[in-house]
Amino acid sequence: MDSYLDQKADFHRYLVGRLGESGAAALARHTGLLEVTARALLDGEFLSWEVVSACLAAAGVDSGEVGQARRRWAAVEHAMWDERGDALRAAFEQNGHAKPARLVEAHQREVPWRRLTARLPVTFKPWVEPAFGTGRRLPDPTAAKDIRDFYALLRELRAWAGSPRQSEIEKRSWGTLPDATISAMLQKDRWRTPSDRDLARVGYFATACGLPRTEVTRWVEAYERVRHVPPPDDLAMARAEAAELKSGLAAAQAEADKLRKRLIAYTEQPSEAAPPEPDAETPGVREPWGVRGRWTAVAVAAVVFAAGAGTGAVLGRGSSGEAPMCFRGKLRLVGSTAFERTAAVLRRGYEDLCPDARVSVEAVGSNEGVRVLTRDNAGTTVAMHDGHLRADSDEVRLRGFRGFPVALVGFAVIVNKDTNVTGLSVQELRSIYARDSGPTNWRQVPGGANVPIRLVSRTEGSGTRGIFEERLLDEPEPDLSSGDCRRRDEIRASYRTIRCERSSQGQVLETVNTVPGTIGYAELHVAGDARRYPNVRVLSLDGRRAGGPPAMGSYPFVAPEVFYTAGLPPNGSPAAAFLTFLAGAEARAILQRAGSSVCVGADAQVVARCQAT
Repeated sequence: MDSYLDQKADFHRYLVGRLGESGAAALARHTGLLEVTARALLDGEFLSWEVVSACLAAAGVDSGEVGQARRRWAAVEHAMWDERGDALRAAFEQNGHAKPARLVEAHQREVPWRRLTARLPVTFKPWVEPAFGTGRRLPDPTAAKDIRDFYALLRELRAWAGSPRQSEIEKRSWGTLPDATISAMLQKDRWRTPSDRDLARVGYFATACGLPRTEVTRWVEAYERVRHVPPPDDLAMARAEAAELKSGLAAAQAEADKLRKRLIAYTEQPSEAAPPEPDAETPGVREPWGVRGRWTAVAVAAVVFAAGAGTGAVLGRGSSGEAPMCFRGKLRLVGSTAFERTAAVLRRGYEDLCPDARVSVEAVGSNEGVRVLTRDNAGTTVAMHDGHLRADSDEVRLRGFRGFPVALVGFAVIVNKDTNVTGLSVQELRSIYARDSGPTNWRQVPGGANVPIRLVSRTEGSGTRGIFEERLLDEPEPDLSSGDCRRRDEIRASYRTIRCERSSQGQVLETVNTVPGTIGYAELHVAGDARRYPNVRVLSLDGRRAGGPPAMGSYPFVAPEVFYTAGLPPNGSPAAAFLTFLAGAEARAILQRAGSSVCVGADAQVVARCQAT
């Protein structure tokens, strides 16, 4: 039993025996690892000692047995090196003065858990055995709300891996992460200077901490999601909150003084006399149901309408022609990446009309946007969602979410130009995405080139993915089979199609632009950026080309962009004010100038294609 595969199989039997009855779900729950990672370990994939030891600890294996497991694990790692290490050493010796990134991508999957200790002559040694702390649990990168949170979690990841020295991480990454780079990544204020290069560095760092590809992808996607989300300025937030509290206290005191005067006047006059008219408005204090209150009622009516049956009028401007209500403070628009362009247009238009308002747009995905909504932030947070939530969803049925359709967005099915395909029928598209049968090479499609078909999809919970499945496929997409979008993962080698997932439409477009044979989908305006994505082609569907106002014609890949709030936004809140603005002529004109098809027409009716079905 000398070969690597024989020793690997023997170690797997030993490991499963020590893990006892612990299933993948239980291991994932106790370690913080993904269930797919725990399942891969139980199925025989040879993972890092960091992962193996975490699962042994979760199963309650004592320290003596863990030591024996470590020796068995090291024997398998040595056998792997004996069989595969010469090719890696030769590659480094032939490219001794080149940057090591390409060599890492080409060879590290074959011989992981080796560190580069010297260059020319090249020498590799096993990783230094880590010393783990008690109560280890892998941090969850999706918990990061902004870029500062993410780098704090990166430091926790290093601690989970046994706190290897920066020089050790450099050796584990085979030189792709120099000591100075690691120091910059881990410094407390690193969030101030996020870099495009850090997208790759995060992947190398997570790999150097012993994470397998599935876990590394999660960290890279989390970085991509928050890389442009700055942390709040704590001092500025505290000052703003203090000013708001002070203003609210003054207004409440003034209102109390008015009520006291009215009570005194009422009690002093004869009982048969009518109560006096209210005093004139106190300078600096707004009447509760003045102009501000009327506009808030308009916004509430609009939101109630949009969440209803989907027919009827949306209230807009008042007959007096006042300007839209403006708020002073901050409003957060968070959610769909496809919605980002429209939301940014509305943000600029609103801030031009209301200089004291500050509206932020955070494109993190439809599902993530809906998740952040609560009753507590209903007045300051609005979710951006591709399409309507289902009427029987928990958000609508139990939590009372209200939707406001804004504009129709056209989506595009896209391919890499090397496929030679310019259009597909919807039936051909469905056969490509079928689970059990269909083409796997573009030469099997009329006019296609001889290149494998690779599917690039959005992650579960994406609004764009939901629209794609609902409007075009009429069924869910096939199972995930690849992490790098180029080849099937080892444990999914039997899957029919090569399919990977990306967390944003920018990542989808970049992948389709760079990986041969890829097909995916994205928002139409962004997909058509030929300068940024020169190798991306937008396909026609059933002979109908994407382009122009999506409300016109019968192009099938279209959906409304919908703003959601957690219930009705409070009177006078930023959310109520902003939704009132959306129902008016100003917002309609701003959207039309940007080339969008507006959901609410000049007659205050919601167009048919924007209504919930």
